[in-house]
Amino acid sequence: MDSVVARMKHRDTGDLFPGRNIFRGEDTSTVLMLMIEKALICYGSRYGTTTEVVQEMVKTAEGLGTKTEAVFLKKDRPPTNLHEYDLVIIGSGIAAGQWTKEPLDFIKNNLDLLSKTRVALFVVCGDAGSPEKCGQAQVAYLDKIVEKHPGFSPISTALIGGVFDFKKYNFGVRALVKKIVKAQLPPGEEVPEKLDFRDWDKIRDWIRQLLQ
Repeated sequence: MDSVVARMKHRDTGDLFPGRNIFRGEDTSTVLMLMIEKALICYGSRYGTTTEVVQEMVKTAEGLGTKTEAVFLKKDRPPTNLHEYDLVIIGSGIAAGQWTKEPLDFIKNNLDLLSKTRVALFVVCGDAGSPEKCGQAQVAYLDKIVEKHPGFSPISTALIGGVFDFKKYNFGVRALVKKIVKAQLPPGEEVPEKLDFRDWDKIRDWIRQLLQ
């Protein structure tokens, strides 16, 4: 499959998400861009929030004409032919400050191939909904993942707001998370049963900018 090659001015789209865009290339003013015809999204999700985000990513990408495959790594075996994809997007929900295990294993086990592939990285986490915590979340959940894997150089990273759906948590987790959330609310305000910090327009915009 031939790819359309073009030259594109370097641009920073960090206003979409606190995540940073990093374009490879010695000349930082321009970057060699390939038309994205086939994309892969490999991800981990505990309570379904990240799955819903990925479903919207796939819908957006398919609407742009990019054939897109989503792989829930806890249940599905990822493809081994990563070189056949123009873009690989890897993501995870964050709980208790941790990625899900499967996406990290996917990066570790495919590091050589991923180092030769156009890759983007995202996380879905509650801290993305807090301006005061975005910077720390960027470092802890995205920058450090990149630093731990030499040769792994995502062209873009994104922090995506998460969901607190307390009915899905066991008693211990529910009590702990409610305590944390309540501490951030004005005095006397009760914690609702569900808080959703996802910005669907920004999620769609991120995918569009990755693919166009």
